[in-house]
Amino acid sequence: MSLFKKIYFYAGIIVMMSFIAVSCDDTTDTLGASLTEVSDMVEIQADEFNVASKSVAANNIVSRSRDGFLGKFKDTETGNYITCNYMTQFCVMDKYQFPGLDTIYIDSTKYDATVNKRFQVEADSCTLVLYISKTIGDSLALMKVTANELSEPYEESQTYNTDFDPEAEHMVRTDAGSVHSQLTYTTSNRIYTETQRSSSTFTNRINLSLNDSYTDKQGVTYNNYGTYLMRKYYDPEHRGSFNTFYGFAHDICPGFYIKHQGGIGSIATIYKAQIIVYYKGFVEKDSIIVMNSSFAGTEEVIQKTTIKQNENVLNKLITDESCTYLMSPAGILTELTLPVDDILNEHDNDTINTVRLFVPRINNTESNDYSLSVPQTLLLIPTDSIQSFFSKGEVADYRNSYIATYSSTTNGYTYGNISLLVSNLNTKRKEAQNKGETLSDNWNKVMLIPVSTTYTTVSTSTSLLTKVTHDMSFASTKLKRGKDDSNAIKVSVIYSKFKE
Repeated sequence: MSLFKKIYFYAGIIVMMSFIAVSCDDTTDTLGASLTEVSDMVEIQADEFNVASKSVAANNIVSRSRDGFLGKFKDTETGNYITCNYMTQFCVMDKYQFPGLDTIYIDSTKYDATVNKRFQVEADSCTLVLYISKTIGDSLALMKVTANELSEPYEESQTYNTDFDPEAEHMVRTDAGSVHSQLTYTTSNRIYTETQRSSSTFTNRINLSLNDSYTDKQGVTYNNYGTYLMRKYYDPEHRGSFNTFYGFAHDICPGFYIKHQGGIGSIATIYKAQIIVYYKGFVEKDSIIVMNSSFAGTEEVIQKTTIKQNENVLNKLITDESCTYLMSPAGILTELTLPVDDILNEHDNDTINTVRLFVPRINNTESNDYSLSVPQTLLLIPTDSIQSFFSKGEVADYRNSYIATYSSTTNGYTYGNISLLVSNLNTKRKEAQNKGETLSDNWNKVMLIPVSTTYTTVSTSTSLLTKVTHDMSFASTKLKRGKDDSNAIKVSVIYSKFKE
């Protein structure tokens, strides 16, 4: 018996002993005899098998994230270019968005007593603000963006992938008079002084002006976008649309598409967006001050990132025979072929106690301040189940899908026991054969996918996995490639059966 098999033989005996010990009462007088009987009754066997793997393209993953991303960056390890364009919609913070009409100051030089006041309300200025939580890449890189209003909103009932392009779908307004705001910026925000940036109250942000003349879809022109929002608010026909996200998105503001237009070196992580409208109002009869109201784009409303990558680079990486890749959020995934037939061969009457899978990582050849991070959490799931898993918002159940986290100690990812998955794949295979159905080519294939997980605390010692989404944090690594030779990725299997 090999050293590997000896180790797992005794490990199996210990597992069986623990089950027997737990089932006994407090008396230990017969424990030695019981364990001897177990070893006489149960036969433990261990084996290991090769796991093949390959890289596959992943350009159309479900785009769900609390954050948005904007900019362009080159991964120094792979040479891949990543471009991110960001869409956000907005909601009313509360039902009292603007003050009463009589509170608003109206310039007396423009006032016409024959015209309803609501048609004379004007905003001084309006700004679209994108709040930055962190930068991927060089925060000093000079970048350029444009912001355009959408012609129609993204719908809550529809699933959008990271390759969804609202421009190609004719969802972005480009007509004369629509919003078209341009800005050159750095994510380090050097337009503010070092004292301002180091202040505890400073929030890093990109400010896009919405102060140009704006024409709505009905052909009415306003001096800026803020005035458009205010006059819609004070119009009784549209006031109700400010009470719900659906009404606001469909009748007032479908949202904005912020597109990267130039520069390379950084991607900004956007955790919140706001439209801020500035205007003058009365706090007392003769006291006029500058006031503001805002509309928020947060995780409660739809925010999506469109991600574009260099297909030539991706194709080269996918065909690399020396390793496989994981590149998130959209790029490359690693697919494994589980040796179900080998695992079950001549073990029809055995119990599969453990199927352990370890996937080793390969260290980067380059390491610098701008290197992408290593994916921290991987979902293992049957290839044919990926789309339904993410579109339905499912979580890992440790029967057909599993979670593993990166270990710097082992420099890889360990799935402790996927025996239920192996059994389920075999069962589905047999059912298809019994029905005379054609078996899918993917029946024994599983995918490794970088994900973000959310846990909810249910007690002082227990947390429940409540959410699994694609990892949108931009991470990349190489994995050891599974081949049909001694260097393959392995699954370690422990079997047990009662002696005849």
